Amino acid sequence: MKTVFLLFVAASTLHFDITDARGKKPSGISLEVSEPDDEGWMRLKVVNKGKGTPVLIWPYDGKVKPQDGPGEIPALVMESGDLKALANPRVIAALEAGKLLGAHHDSGLDPAAFAKAVAGLTSADDAFAKGVGLLAAKKPAEAMDLLSRALKERERQLTRVPSEVYPAAMLAGRAFLEGGKFDEAAVALLKALKLHPADEIAQKLREEALVKAGKPEAR
Repeated sequence: MKTVFLLFVAASTLHFDITDARGKKPSGISLEVSEPDDEGWMRLKVVNKGKGTPVLIWPYDGKVKPQDGPGEIPALVMESGDLKALANPRVIAALEAGKLLGAHHDSGLDPAAFAKAVAGLTSADDAFAKGVGLLAAKKPAEAMDLLSRALKERERQLTRVPSEVYPAAMLAGRAFLEGGKFDEAAVALLKALKLHPADEIAQKLREEALVKAGKPEAR
């Protein structure tokens, strides 16, 4: 009964702002949450009462933690192969961010068309989208300040959403690391680890940053 009660309490605090590749709220789509793991993360499942086969592309790994206040958790779904996604920087950034972080989504998009859309992110207005585009283009020195800004924006929100803060911290940490700013990389990756202590990739990257910063004893 205790596990069921905890799951009910956690699920009851989760409210989602679901949008699709066209920036609209999809009809008949909802999200179910699994039982929380040892760190409190819950896996999402798309429930579709309509037609089609929507794919959840954000949160990038399909996991959420309860936010620390009122508000909604951003979620993106798209129909596989929906060409409207190519004109939506937010969707392209979500897909590419997931790719950079080791996730794979069956978007159904033509690889060449998708690569062109990712390249277009480098001129996006949004700091996160532009930073993702620059990191994908192997320009970490140009990406790190943008991704750091995106991370700070998510941390300063009245309600912090772990599934927004965590990937921003990971991407900022990676940009700093690849851009040679090792102290800054270690700080950003520590923020990621506070939300996901068991994440082996974050642990490995932070250890690398500390060694390169000349602080291998710091943890």
